[in-house]
Amino acid sequence: MSQSKATVLVTGGAGYIGSHAVLALLEAGYNVVVLDNLVYGHRDIVEDVLKVKLVVGDTNDRVLLDNLFSDYDISAVMHFAAYAYVGE
Repeated sequence: MSQSKATVLVTGGAGYIGSHAVLALLEAGYNVVVLDNLVYGHRDIVEDVLKVKLVVGDTNDRVLLDNLFSDYDISAVMHFAAYAYVGE
C-alpha cells in the first residue's frame, strides 16, 4: 500500500508558471491546494484541467491563511502569486 505524499499549497497556482508547478507536483504524487485571487489566474485550468482544490482569495488575508493551514495538512508552500507584468 503506497502512502500519499505531502500536501503543498501553491499560491498563484492558477497562473502560467504556478499551474505548471502544480502539474509537476501532481506528476510527482503530491496533493495540491491552489490559492489564487484570479486577477491573472484561470479558474478553468485549476478546476477542469489540473482538478485540484482551488481556494479563491489573497495571500494578504490572514484569516483565510489560518483556515487553510487548519483545514489542510500543508507541508510546504510554493509562492508564485505576483503582479508580474512589466507595467506593474
